[in-house]
Amino acid sequence: MSKKQPTLSLDREDLDAQLELAAQKRKKQKRKKTIIRIVAIAAVLVVVLAIVGIIIGVIAAGKAKNQMVNVTHATTAELTQEVKINGTVQSENVQHFYSIAPIKVQKAVPVGTFVKKGDPIITFDPDSYAEALREVEINDKMADNKNKSQNTEDGKVYQKIAEAKAEVAKYEEEVRKAQEKVDSYEKDDGLQKFRENVAKQKIMCQAAIDSAQNELDNRIRNNEDPDSDACKALKKTIADNSGIISNISKQLSDSEEDYAKAKNNVDPDSMTGAKGKLESAKQKVESLQNSLGNSYDRENTKLSGELSTLKSGSEYEDLQKYENGCLIAPFDGIVTASFVSDGMTTSAISGTEIVTFASIEDVSVTISVSKKDLAKIKEGQKVTVTILDKDYEGEVTRIARMAVMSGTTSSVSAVIKVKNPDDSIYLGIEAKNVIITAHEDSCIQIPSESVNVDSEGYFVYIVNDMNIVEKRRVEIGISSESFTQIKEGITEDDKIVSFVTSTVREGAVVVPVDEDQMNSLMGGVTGEDGAEVTVETTTTEVSE
Repeated sequence: MSKKQPTLSLDREDLDAQLELAAQKRKKQKRKKTIIRIVAIAAVLVVVLAIVGIIIGVIAAGKAKNQMVNVTHATTAELTQEVKINGTVQSENVQHFYSIAPIKVQKAVPVGTFVKKGDPIITFDPDSYAEALREVEINDKMADNKNKSQNTEDGKVYQKIAEAKAEVAKYEEEVRKAQEKVDSYEKDDGLQKFRENVAKQKIMCQAAIDSAQNELDNRIRNNEDPDSDACKALKKTIADNSGIISNISKQLSDSEEDYAKAKNNVDPDSMTGAKGKLESAKQKVESLQNSLGNSYDRENTKLSGELSTLKSGSEYEDLQKYENGCLIAPFDGIVTASFVSDGMTTSAISGTEIVTFASIEDVSVTISVSKKDLAKIKEGQKVTVTILDKDYEGEVTRIARMAVMSGTTSSVSAVIKVKNPDDSIYLGIEAKNVIITAHEDSCIQIPSESVNVDSEGYFVYIVNDMNIVEKRRVEIGISSESFTQIKEGITEDDKIVSFVTSTVREGAVVVPVDEDQMNSLMGGVTGEDGAEVTVETTTTEVSE
């Protein structure tokens, strides 16, 4: 805003007085500016003289053949260790949609399009969709009927097989018993010995019969009463021995008949024996099983029927999921691949992919971690993810346990989960990631370039009170891009060599130049509110 100009009087005397007053005012302002400039120049001269004094001292020390070294001091402050790695944005939830039946596409969303949950990705022709739905429904019913029919026919065969197997079991038991009999008759020639014993016993009995009959005949010839006790006893002897002969003859006959029957039952060539019937029953079971195929064929036939029913039912259900003949987005996402276009008919081959849809509600960033950073990165660490200059919260969720070679270097893949994704995210683009790998609220730290390492570990060079360089072993902790934590080995009072050159060695006498003091002096030449004072080189006009 311009200053308001004074109003001049038209009276001559008043005009001269006002002009004189204005001239005096300008002289005062000019004198004030001159004083400010002189003060500023004096302040600068003080700083310059201080720096010159340091330089003169350094030069003097140099003439004394002592080496100058820059030194710094440890400070206690907050320190955060970070790893910066770029990665690629990807979706953690990618769904692939496949052709169920040939259906004409009315409208297909192009690749790269963002689609909100509930909006159509593909809109099918209504008539074509209705026809496909009916076709799949018919195929479903036919497959179910075929499976049931097959099961019915197979059930009849399985029933016959069960009956034949029952006969097998029956005849196996008859053969087992028959074999036991044959074995008992043939053991130690048992049946033959029985025959011989029967023959001997029959001879003995017959002899007793003949003797008793002769004596009975004699008694009757001698007019003895046939009903006498003696005659009755002789008659009984004849009857008893005749009964024995009859009984043992029958036993022998039964045994021989039983043996012959058992032999017939164990004879595989006999069609009337149990053994022959057993073989016939087994052949019947085998024949029935062969009519169904082998065990693998029977199982495959059954599974094939189940699969046909399951598959057709699944296709029908999938088609019914299309709302009003549209493939609807199940979540907010992006179409990352499409194999159909407007007016095209989907493939008749079921299982042919038609579209790929990736969620932006479940987003991550894939990174490749080098061997140098691998030890620092752990699952669960917090990450600041920057995508298109917008920051998101992230967390390391997965680290692969196998390295992948790329040229001559190897790296390990890791995944950073984006915890607060939004509609601004683009898939497939680069993301900048700052992984917080460690943090100390308060720790002793020094500039990282002051830390050295050899075969024994980490160390720093310090300048002692005698200006002699000492080698001090230190234990380091975390580090940032500029500073490194020192857990043990130095204090804030130690003068630490900032830059180690080839001439810096243990035991050398040096002249320490304190970097912190120099920076403090240089930073002190400021004006009001910390603004830098510019030293003017023009001649200053001095007022009278």
